[in-house]
Amino acid sequence: MSRRGIQFGVMALALAIAAPSISLAYFPPQIGLTNPNTPPEPFGVPSQGGLGEPEPPDPGLGPTVQTPEPASIVTALTGLAMAGAFALRRKLRAHQAA
Repeated sequence: MSRRGIQFGVMALALAIAAPSISLAYFPPQIGLTNPNTPPEPFGVPSQGGLGEPEPPDPGLGPTVQTPEPASIVTALTGLAMAGAFALRRKLRAHQAA
């Protein structure tokens, strides 16, 4: 991989991180909010069962911190590392052949 290819890869990664449409995929604006169009839970806990079971605790609020999925970042960094290793191998073979 040439220097221009590495520069292109770095610029593409920076654009993907900074672009609003892609950053919305990593940081959704409505995290923790429920969708009003979702159907009711078919296997919900009965409200007053005769089995003597206690009421389930309140689930509380959703997560307050919006973080990207780690697998996406790791996959991107692994791809860049593999491309760099491939470029280094090609340079070393070209040096040995000359």
